[in-house]
Amino acid sequence: MKKLLSTLGFISAILATILAVTPLSNLAIFPIIAGFICGIVIVFLSKKEKQKPKTIQYIFLLVIISLSITIYKGVFTTLEVGDTEQLEERDEENLEDSKEILEGLDIDEDL
Repeated sequence: MKKLLSTLGFISAILATILAVTPLSNLAIFPIIAGFICGIVIVFLSKKEKQKPKTIQYIFLLVIISLSITIYKGVFTTLEVGDTEQLEERDEENLEDSKEILEGLDIDEDL
């Protein structure tokens, strides 16, 4: 049980770290939570077995690193809205073009 949770904890912590440094940093929250839960369960299992918590330290270290990167990106990354006038003009041109195309079509109304 401990080996399975250690493996799941490492995989989720590494996945969280990878997702935290990519533009998909908002998705890193789920592996962070999974790694944290696996780490806590391993802590309770290792207390019963009186073993050294070296793997737990690595899992928590990766989780803390990915959580800090995710928080940093969430706080300091701002989304900039571009010039919306160009988009509105382009939408109007597309609307006019589609009206011209529809007017040019000959539709048979024989049913």
